[in-house]
Amino acid sequence: MGFPSKSIYREINLLEKFGNELHYPHVDTVKGDKYKGLWELRIEFASNIFRVFYFLPQKNYVVLLHGITKKRQKTPRKELDVALERMKEYLRREKA
Repeated sequence: MGFPSKSIYREINLLEKFGNELHYPHVDTVKGDKYKGLWELRIEFASNIFRVFYFLPQKNYVVLLHGITKKRQKTPRKELDVALERMKEYLRREKA
């Protein structure tokens, strides 16, 4: 089967083109107050599900944070926490 790079690039290109106007099923918010501001780009390829977490620090400016292959129904918190920490680090650097 191989890695679905074309599918991932297609979804990233849609996100680049439409920014915060892109909606479900392509994107969804990450649920929970702890993860406020995080979004997920949703990619399905064959029987695999991929997620790329991102946020929008400015209108139509997207920062990709972390990507995973989703193997369970619920996204693992440790993967969400990686994306959250990267978002916080980005915002700290922007303030400096």
